[in-house]
Amino acid sequence: MLDKGGEYLGTDHSYAKTVVDQREGLPIMYDDRTPAGLEKASGLAPSTVWRWLSWLGGMPGTLRAAWDLIRQKEPAATLHRQACVVSSRKYRSERRHGLLLEAMQLLAVDRVCAGLFGEGIFPRYATSRGWA
Repeated sequence: MLDKGGEYLGTDHSYAKTVVDQREGLPIMYDDRTPAGLEKASGLAPSTVWRWLSWLGGMPGTLRAAWDLIRQKEPAATLHRQACVVSSRKYRSERRHGLLLEAMQLLAVDRVCAGLFGEGIFPRYATSRGWA
């Protein structure tokens, strides 16, 4: 989820292109490993990437708390000053722009936390923050 969200935000890929395995050129498939699931396995819907990103972008409390952790561990950290830019082709409304921007910031914070603390904020830290 985090990788695909980052891929969408960090490239010129559309949602549809993001749900395709770039190495093999095949759709990313959902397989629930049951006989019925194997018969009707289907590709990941492009709208799933948006749902993931809108969920991530809707966690400002988790973002602020993770930023605070980073500043406590590394007071000279400048992550909060770095500009995140979402391509204008990726949104049509200011609401969507805001959600994608917050999702991009949360993905960046997750990578920084992984470097500083040995693990990202998902799932344990974000769960403890109440996914807020």
